Amino acid sequence: MELDKFLNLNKNFIKRFYSVLFLIPIYFFTVFFNNYFSIIIILLTSLILSFEWYKITQTAGKKNYIILFLSFVFVNIFISILTNFFFCIVFTIIFSILIISRFLFNDLNFKNLTWLFYGYIYICIPLIIFLKIKEIEYGNFILLWSLIIICFTDIFSYLFGNLIKGPKIFPKTSPFKTYSGTLIGLIIGPTCGILFFLHYLNFNSKFTIIFFSILISISGFFGDLFISKIKRKFKVKDSGNILPGHGGLLDRYDSISFGLITLFFIQYFL
Repeated sequence: MELDKFLNLNKNFIKRFYSVLFLIPIYFFTVFFNNYFSIIIILLTSLILSFEWYKITQTAGKKNYIILFLSFVFVNIFISILTNFFFCIVFTIIFSILIISRFLFNDLNFKNLTWLFYGYIYICIPLIIFLKIKEIEYGNFILLWSLIIICFTDIFSYLFGNLIKGPKIFPKTSPFKTYSGTLIGLIIGPTCGILFFLHYLNFNSKFTIIFFSILISISGFFGDLFISKIKRKFKVKDSGNILPGHGGLLDRYDSISFGLITLFFIQYFL
């Protein structure tokens, strides 16, 4: 029994490793290049995330309903590429109000319309933040800094959680997260981010860099818990199967989304 568990864990780790190798160049390209291909990646990402969210939260899976929801998210992100940040946020808020008020879905039988509203906000806002931070000076490096923190936090939390094991930190919400893995991830992730920031970005206050790196790491951790909570609510193990060893794209977007929201407040309000 223990041998079977070890073999399954080993296979899953290998799958995750190859998925990460696949994602790294895509992350890098999307962060550092502003061309049609990088735009297509963002738009395609929004469609996949919308599809996975819909499949998790909606019991009625009619094809035209799915297409409608995907279209709203796609149009919002596309308009965000062409306009300024203020207009993007106003547009998103207006659209989300129209969704929750049933103005756009008056004749459609959505059983969990509130969850479509949540999904619309959850998918659109972080992607808009990503697009707009790219446009500022050193925005590419700031985004890469946050992604390094989040990815290393996630990788080492998973790795050491399975190696050391021990008590679960949130057994009902996320049964695989342990205190040991979480703590090590929250140490190594920010450390990698701090080293990157000090090498590539100019900033005088080292204490501020340390604090923000830890803050982004913790935000990513809670983003992971957020999606885990939703999957437990709807009795779903993974959001999809597009990424071997991880599940769906939503399973990787979870921590990144919360990290981007935190990054927005760091960048624009501090």
